[in-house]
Amino acid sequence: MKWLIISIVTVFALATFGFSAMNVSITVNTAAEITTLSQTAFGLNTAVWDWHLLDPVIPSLLKNLNVKVLRFPGGSFSDIYDWKTNSTVPDQNFPYVDPDNTFDNFMKLVNEIGAQALITVNYGTNFAGTAGGNPQEAAAWVKYANVDHNYNVKYWEIGNEVYGNNTYGSNWEADLHATKGPQSYADNFIEYVKAMKAVDPAIKIGAVLTCPYNWPWGQSPDWNKVVLQTAGNYMDFVIVHWYAQNPGNESDAGLLASTNQIPAMLARLKQEIKDYAGSNADHIQIFVTETNSVSYNPGKQTTSLVNALFLVSDYMNWLEGGVENVDWWALYNGAFAGNANAKLYGNTNYGDYGLLSNDSTATNITEPATNTPFPTYFGYEMLKYLAKPDDTVVGSYSDQKLVNVYAVKHPSGELSVMIVNDDPQNSYTVDLSLVGFIPEEIAQEYIYGMGDGLGGAMTSIVKKTIQLSSPIEVAPYSINVIVMRPQHVVKIVGPEVFQSTTISSTSLTPGQIERIETTFTNKFGNISNGVIEMEIYNSSGQMVGQKTISDVSIGANGSYKVSWNWTAPNSPDLYMVKSFFFDSSMTTLFSSSNDAAQFTVAIPPAPSFSITGSVKPTELGVGENGVISVTVTNTSDLGYLNNGIIDVEVHNSANQKIWQQFDQNVNLSPSQSLTLTYEFTAPATSGTYSVQVGVFNGGWGTNYAWNSDVAKIVVK
Repeated sequence: MKWLIISIVTVFALATFGFSAMNVSITVNTAAEITTLSQTAFGLNTAVWDWHLLDPVIPSLLKNLNVKVLRFPGGSFSDIYDWKTNSTVPDQNFPYVDPDNTFDNFMKLVNEIGAQALITVNYGTNFAGTAGGNPQEAAAWVKYANVDHNYNVKYWEIGNEVYGNNTYGSNWEADLHATKGPQSYADNFIEYVKAMKAVDPAIKIGAVLTCPYNWPWGQSPDWNKVVLQTAGNYMDFVIVHWYAQNPGNESDAGLLASTNQIPAMLARLKQEIKDYAGSNADHIQIFVTETNSVSYNPGKQTTSLVNALFLVSDYMNWLEGGVENVDWWALYNGAFAGNANAKLYGNTNYGDYGLLSNDSTATNITEPATNTPFPTYFGYEMLKYLAKPDDTVVGSYSDQKLVNVYAVKHPSGELSVMIVNDDPQNSYTVDLSLVGFIPEEIAQEYIYGMGDGLGGAMTSIVKKTIQLSSPIEVAPYSINVIVMRPQHVVKIVGPEVFQSTTISSTSLTPGQIERIETTFTNKFGNISNGVIEMEIYNSSGQMVGQKTISDVSIGANGSYKVSWNWTAPNSPDLYMVKSFFFDSSMTTLFSSSNDAAQFTVAIPPAPSFSITGSVKPTELGVGENGVISVTVTNTSDLGYLNNGIIDVEVHNSANQKIWQQFDQNVNLSPSQSLTLTYEFTAPATSGTYSVQVGVFNGGWGTNYAWNSDVAKIVVK
């Protein structure tokens, strides 16, 4: 087998920080086409209360990012907003709406930067402030936008996070409807669609769902099931929001690892659409119209380099899985005195969701000057060097869990590869194997990573010309994009070589063996020393299995069979087999199939657990610190914990909770154990306290196990 092995060194970063290098092998298969990025892929949230939205510098700052969608009028405010008067509806308290941020002025900005608008209509309140949202008021907005002013606004959402209307006990989303819950929302959604499409049948309308494995998903009533079953035939896309952590529980390693859970969340969402949306299921798209690192009260992590690393993987994991739109929250937000734990990377002591500073203050904290870019701005900018709408995401794989890779093929024939090093300590020497692509010697590299600027990051992106024959390293905590021009574009030769694939089962449970057999039959003379590449992808476009066979020779009218036993993982999903047959130089593709076979891995049975733990020391004085250690073991034979939660609590003698920590996105296979440790400070009241531990599914809806007597703490 002949691979093109490239080593690229990021000399700048190494010279600055001097970390030692480890090795990582990265494979990019340009023939394995995953998805084509839509015109709406790269979006951003804006808000009517943002007093800098119309600053003269904003169009150039947004053009620099290649933003293609701007969402308006801004999160939960959408459900108390009167678009006609650019104001809050009566009796709904909101501190400020910028009088200049009218819909017309917003659309001027949208058009100036060459983007599209994504509008969230008011579901929660009518404009009189006396009842729930009025579909006719939303329809009037459609008429004003698309009939009266020809703004051609295509995408419309019905409400923001409507499930936050006290359906599940939390009430952050305004909703004056007499009846609440998923059935009420679904029924009203249909009325909105009828009214709005009567004005403009060409618009696309989205419905609010809950993000799988994130509260309130898994609660009763089942929001997604009810909404999809009732209104599935009326919706063009569904909307989910994802904030990776809750405040107070932030960790840099946890945040960067959280994007690994996106494929499972997306697979479950796709399955729910398929199961519940009826005949329209195949036509329903997925939009992620809000995302960031923490659900509320942002801390220093949001303004650090770590959040920029998270941003690029957040976007690419969703988009690689076929999502049509991802919108970061937000262009501006404002300062918060959130978690400033010294264990979190970075040099700020405040949080801000925004890409840009707005010179706001919080608890004796003042942000930098207005429109100062945070590291997330540069993270977003790095995305434009990797991918644009109409580009094709291709298969890629890294053998190091802390090094993520994303690859995109451009219509021009160029190939861009993004390598994200989530390791804070180690640089990596990269062996980059390019299948089906031979680049020119000279390439462009873009680098963003550690520095002495805001958030512990560089003050700007470094661009350099590199030689691909030189050695390679990517620095700790860095984003690297390499843009390569083709020396030779793969020539597709066929259909002289035919292939057929059979699998042992179309439905498996975790741990079962899938036997894959692919036969290549040659109708094109003699083939010597060819290369067969077999790959398995999940529904999110991530390569999860690979088998390569070199030195394959097939004579005229001959055939060659590949047999492969692959163990099904513990992730329920739809899996795709892709198969390719190249010549030895990788310049000729004899045969390819991006859909050789499909099979599903079913949801495993519910798991069971044993929970043990200890406290050291067992006796503490008031204000003294101890360490709680908890071990959770999956004792089931077949049940897997996917994206679960381990909840650790301390209760007093009256069984009142006085302390809590929980870990999310936990995966445990049968017989696997996980030990967690926490620092605990003894309370001011003496007595005996109990450590109680539970294991839940990702939405907190199912409690798999609870131990109310894991350990005792005596406070004297």
